[in-house]
Amino acid sequence: MISDFFHPNIGGVESHIYHNSQCLIQRGHKVVVITHAYGERRGVRYLAGGLKVYYIPAPIVYNNASLPTFFSTFHILRQIFIRERIDIVHGHQGILHARTMGIKAVFTDHSLFGFADASSILTNKLLKFVLSDVSHVICVSHTSKENTVLRAALDPWI
Repeated sequence: MISDFFHPNIGGVESHIYHNSQCLIQRGHKVVVITHAYGERRGVRYLAGGLKVYYIPAPIVYNNASLPTFFSTFHILRQIFIRERIDIVHGHQGILHARTMGIKAVFTDHSLFGFADASSILTNKLLKFVLSDVSHVICVSHTSKENTVLRAALDPWI
């Protein structure tokens, strides 16, 4: 699981990743969370149920979101993927790195973006590029699915 939004912050995405990870662990899966460092919280930490969390150095640009980058985090993510024997990456920032290494990738979309303004057009182009080579896409609702299918030019039946 790779996300900019994780504990110690509190929110919907943070809680979802934590609880989803705990459920996967209970089903016998090994789960590792990768997020950016939060102040003094750096390196590897363990949470309840044996959930291992990597707090990696990544430049923060706005509202606890790290700078989308293709190069500065690749070395760190590659080392974690190899060390932990990762076979599925679920997240945003690590999808391209995972696919470069031949690892399956899953993307969850929980956003509803428009189509007309410059920001939406740029975001939709980036989404189309990122989702061109993922194993699965999860949408949180039927409306979200329709929006994602239109934004990323996906086949809704696959």
